[in-house]
Amino acid sequence: MPVEFAKLGISTGLEVLLSKGVVEPMKKYLMWASLAIVLVLIWFFRTWFHAPVMFFYTRPEILQGLLFTFLLSRFVLPRWRFLSKERQFTATYNNRGQVSKKTYRFRLLPAGAVLLCLFILPALFVFASWGRATYLSQTLSYSKVNRLPDSTQLIRLMPYEVAYRYAKDSLQLSQYKLGTEGMVLVDGRLTWVFPLIPDGLVITFLNQNMGVVLIDATTQEKNSRMVSRTLRVGEGMQITDNLWWNIYRKRYFVTTEDPYYLVSSDDIYTVVPAIKYQFRLYWGVIHTVPQFAGLFLVDSDGNVSLLSPEEAIEHPVTAGNRIFPELLARQYVNAYQYRLGVLNKLFIHKDQIQIQDVKSPIQLNRQPFLVMTTEGPMWFVGTEPYGESHGIFKIFLVNAVNGEISLFELPEDDTLTGPVRAADYVRRANPIVDWSRFHLVEPLPFIRNGSLYWKLAVIPEDAAGIAYQAFVDSRTNEVYEARTATEVAAFLMGKPVESVPAVGSDAQEDVIYEIMKRLRENEELLRRLQ
Repeated sequence: MPVEFAKLGISTGLEVLLSKGVVEPMKKYLMWASLAIVLVLIWFFRTWFHAPVMFFYTRPEILQGLLFTFLLSRFVLPRWRFLSKERQFTATYNNRGQVSKKTYRFRLLPAGAVLLCLFILPALFVFASWGRATYLSQTLSYSKVNRLPDSTQLIRLMPYEVAYRYAKDSLQLSQYKLGTEGMVLVDGRLTWVFPLIPDGLVITFLNQNMGVVLIDATTQEKNSRMVSRTLRVGEGMQITDNLWWNIYRKRYFVTTEDPYYLVSSDDIYTVVPAIKYQFRLYWGVIHTVPQFAGLFLVDSDGNVSLLSPEEAIEHPVTAGNRIFPELLARQYVNAYQYRLGVLNKLFIHKDQIQIQDVKSPIQLNRQPFLVMTTEGPMWFVGTEPYGESHGIFKIFLVNAVNGEISLFELPEDDTLTGPVRAADYVRRANPIVDWSRFHLVEPLPFIRNGSLYWKLAVIPEDAAGIAYQAFVDSRTNEVYEARTATEVAAFLMGKPVESVPAVGSDAQEDVIYEIMKRLRENEELLRRLQ
């Protein structure tokens, strides 16, 4: 055959191939080979498509709505003569002084299908959300408690903005920046942990994560320390070193929350909570219900393992730390408003709650809040009654280890001030502060002897430190200000501030504060006189 092609020439050889029926089978084989290559590439790079795949996987009502629209458009709408009959209209144009007419033909059926889809999809979305929340509210156990556990042992004094400023100021690596922060227990103390990730597009392909920066959150003093360790797999790296590339190859059909980092035995572990989904049917609408799937645990060598919730509780690295996902805790609490049914949620509003987040000029404090109590770490969610009230109606405590939900109910005639109004009382208690230059951040719950307080940090606009801590009694709305570590310790112990002597630098801070207070009072008096 090759000799024959050489004698006949290329064009004549192709004619021979066509006459013998060789090219057509080759085209078919080439098509199948190309398809196989495409499928292999899609499978290899499947983690890149995780977000759109999970968007439809967790929202099966979209595919159900598209299928329903197709069936109606194919078999029902054509029976309507108004939609299926061809229409036409004539348009008149003036082109350079000459009048011309053009006739257009169209059918209303495609437009009807689009309008039908726009009606069906929102309806299915609503029914799916109802079904999801109703199922959760009826299957979850909200155990009622008569007392709130104390949280005086480990209270967060360092707000995120100040911790980020301290961590950033201590960073002396030109090729790295701070990654996603996380609040965890390190050596028994609440700690802000910031990973060091490559800074710059090219560097993300060349460098690996360099470790973490730790900021002690239980003190107001400036503090930071870095634990250096090269991470084989982490966020901010490309391509096969990327965190999401590796964990989604371990288990694909899950969604994840923000990673956080644990330091154990001179090693750094990346922890990523995972959420799986169960398919349910509600009034004929398919929807998904989220469930805790466990924790992805990645060591510094890049070994990825998926711990079940039970394994995570017993694992030496994660034991005693927060395990249950933050966003899942909020979703479980929010489902409580469907406890008496959809009609009650829409019209009657009996025993209905709503979660109120606190907004400030520089941040949005979303519940739940992580609180370290005598019973372990808890996700705290203070809910308000339906309507315009900003008082605490019910308090939910979701165990941050096993996900158990506790409910503290207040009598109808005994409401507590919520975090939104607590900020207003702090501003009213200290009118000499220039609130255009200072901000109230992180209204965190603090429980002492069964009483609920809201702790707010007052920081300057550049987040260069903490001016003072304010504790608001949720029952009486009294505001207690603590500016030094001595005053904070006194309040946590339930003692008057005067009973704890100020020593060292705290005494100097007290003197400086008194001088500044007198100066501000004089400035305010002069302003009023003018």
